[in-house]
Amino acid sequence: MASPFARTLRSLERDGDGAWWAGLVPTLVLLCGWAVWFVSMRVAVYEVSERAWLSVDREAHVVAAPVAGRVARIHLNLGQRVRGGDVVAQLDGEEQRARLDEQRERAEALARQIAVLRRQMAADRIALADRSRATAATLAEAAARATEAQSAAVLAAREADRQSVLLANGLVSEAAASRASAEADQRRAAGDSSRRALDRLVFAERTAVSDRRENLVKLEGDLERMNGERRSVTAAVERLEHDLDLRTIRAPISGRVGQIASVHAGAIVEPGTVLGMIVPEGEIKVVADFAPASALGRIRPAQSARVRLTGFPSTQYGSLRASVAEVSDEPRDGRIRIELRVRSAGRLNLPLEHGMPASVEVDVEHVTPAVLVLRTIGRVVDRPTTDAPVTRAAG
Repeated sequence: MASPFARTLRSLERDGDGAWWAGLVPTLVLLCGWAVWFVSMRVAVYEVSERAWLSVDREAHVVAAPVAGRVARIHLNLGQRVRGGDVVAQLDGEEQRARLDEQRERAEALARQIAVLRRQMAADRIALADRSRATAATLAEAAARATEAQSAAVLAAREADRQSVLLANGLVSEAAASRASAEADQRRAAGDSSRRALDRLVFAERTAVSDRRENLVKLEGDLERMNGERRSVTAAVERLEHDLDLRTIRAPISGRVGQIASVHAGAIVEPGTVLGMIVPEGEIKVVADFAPASALGRIRPAQSARVRLTGFPSTQYGSLRASVAEVSDEPRDGRIRIELRVRSAGRLNLPLEHGMPASVEVDVEHVTPAVLVLRTIGRVVDRPTTDAPVTRAAG
């Protein structure tokens, strides 16, 4: 049965075929374009760290108490400019100062005693030398007298013998012979007395010289003991001076006080107690901590990076352009330290200060979307036991 609307239906069929072809062609073109982009275009892959901050190119120095004590004065204020060597805190040192004064007085007393002892030793050496010369002269004189007495005794003995011979021949009287014999005995006794006197003098002089030398040895021992005591006191003085110097806490470097501890005058501190931190002057760099799986083998020096300051929206303030300067070889606390050099602040109109928190995106490689998809599939199939590195791809 012929349809009354046959012409209308044929018209609609012709219109439907054209619309289908008109929609298929753009779709095919779009799919082809997407496929080309998927396998040939390269996108940047970023490793991201939210644990980053700004720092000066020189490390900040901690101001800490090197010894235990009570804080007498503290001169640290946030933002304060200090120079290296400026006194920033003072620990109480009255006890050490009193002991130092005592040891110094003792050292001065020992120095005076040592000076007196040295003068006495010098005088005794001079006296010993004079006594030695005088003894030599006295002994020479006594020896001469003994020799003279001995010679006189020999002559008197010869004369007595001669008188005895003459008496036997009847040439002299018995009285003359007796006088000669008595004279010989007297001269012999005088010679013996002179020899004994010489022996006594030699013994006395040797004893006197020995006593003086023994006294000198004793004085030398006293001098060595005093010198040892003086060295001990000097060492004690140096230790106390060093202890007092440690109680005067000075700024290790020039810079700005970036942090202070809640320590006030009168507080008791232990060795190593942090009183504050001084940030040196220098160029600003960026420090970031990355997971080892994200950094090792992927982040290398000279790679470009983008730094966003936490608390300052990048849409309003922009971001910093940076490049990787150094990459740590060993993890610390499970993280890899990366240092970046700021290349450009862009339109960021903010003062860059040490300690500002930030996030860092490092451009590690450029790959096709197909590679990214394959990597994602591989991670799902492998089911890693640790979290996969945080990555961000940008066209």
